[in-house]
Amino acid sequence: MYPQGPLAWTLPIQEHILHEQERHWVLNIARQLAFLADFIPADLLIHCYVGADQFVTVAEAKPTVRQSFYRRSQIGQRFTPEQSSAIWRAQQSGQLAVGEVGKVVNGQPMSHVAYPLQGEHGVAAILVVERNLYEELKHSESKRQLYRLAITRVVKTLIEKAKSSSIALPAILPGDALLLINDQGKIIHASAGALSLARRLGITELIEGLTWSDSFLSGNDFRSVHTNPIFWESELVTPNLTVAVRTIPVTPKDEVIDHVMVLHDITELKQKDRELVIKSTLVKEVHHRVKNNLQTVAGLLRLQQRRSQNAEVKMILNESITRIASIALVHEYLSNDDLEMVDIKELAGNLLSLALQSMLDHTQRISTRLQCSDALTLPSAAATSLALVLNELLQNTIKHAFTGRSEGRVEVRIFEDDERITLEIEDDGIGLPEHFEPDRDGNLGWQIIKTLIRDDLHGELHILRASGTVIRVTLPHPGPPEPSGQHP
Repeated sequence: MYPQGPLAWTLPIQEHILHEQERHWVLNIARQLAFLADFIPADLLIHCYVGADQFVTVAEAKPTVRQSFYRRSQIGQRFTPEQSSAIWRAQQSGQLAVGEVGKVVNGQPMSHVAYPLQGEHGVAAILVVERNLYEELKHSESKRQLYRLAITRVVKTLIEKAKSSSIALPAILPGDALLLINDQGKIIHASAGALSLARRLGITELIEGLTWSDSFLSGNDFRSVHTNPIFWESELVTPNLTVAVRTIPVTPKDEVIDHVMVLHDITELKQKDRELVIKSTLVKEVHHRVKNNLQTVAGLLRLQQRRSQNAEVKMILNESITRIASIALVHEYLSNDDLEMVDIKELAGNLLSLALQSMLDHTQRISTRLQCSDALTLPSAAATSLALVLNELLQNTIKHAFTGRSEGRVEVRIFEDDERITLEIEDDGIGLPEHFEPDRDGNLGWQIIKTLIRDDLHGELHILRASGTVIRVTLPHPGPPEPSGQHP
């Protein structure tokens, strides 16, 4: 639901620094740094003690809403803090430590708080929050106290929850609204973004002091979307806006603060989702109508075939009918699917059945086998071309490979690797003439095959002679399908 912001950069933590459980804990905390960096806002760093009075910085996140204290990444930096520093005191005592206030770094005054990550084997790491004092001076003393308490509770809550959960809070985006709510549901703080959102929702009163239900929920629909151990996701739906609401419970819960709420306007995203659904429905309807039209054309050709007394004309019409039917099969799959992707195994199986029904003499007993990767799919254009190629090859095989024979075997194999897709049709028939060349000796079917493979599929055709014939088609792998327009 929420777009992901930049993650905190992390340095692999060596085994000799931390035990395995502590490493997972520290990495889980690092996943929350991007959120904290803009929630506070502050520079966030995690330091691990490596012995000889030295620490190494293993994770960091910089705020996007104000300038960072650091021009370069601190990841991997080793340093020896002064014995009186907050980092050293937190490491030695295992207690939260407040550093020197007003220290100037790159021209900006800093406040410095160190949170020890106390594990079973001692302090596993130190999480350091470095705030710009100018941010605090913008507010009254009561607001400063509230901010400090909210920051401390949120940080401590996330540190504790990181012991058992690796779920990361999505980063805060520009324009997101922040609310602090107490245990009575009353809004005790609203950011500038929250005030702006309230006005857009038609709330004319000052929302601080009002309850969440009496202000934002009044007359609007509020529904739960998802719940996890770190936060809850909901949607606030009004006649004009749709707002994603992320609720982060903190501990302890009391009359000062119970939870933090982040509100993100997703009205435009929802509108795009609705447009995509409409477009998808229209595309499926088009495929359905194309399939019906192709089947109508095939039906007309069958009527003409029945009326004709010329065996050659009957054969030509039958070949045309199977070509049209193979294209109609692709459109049938697309009319029933939400994606513009075709399951090749199912398509090949139906084409094989279609070829046997339309071409096989009732006196012949031809056994068939299909081998294909279960997860192989192709975009509609490539699937249509491949279907036509497979149809032509099957027609040629069934028509010519078993002349004068009552029994035979046809095997179709379709497999893939990272670079290519390979189609093979093998039979144990009489084989092609010794000096057969498709360009020189082939009929219309071979011309269609060569053109589709070269121009549409950008592949290659190989004819191998064994006990019968093996025809191999290779084409470049198109890669995984594009995302279907879903929003994270």
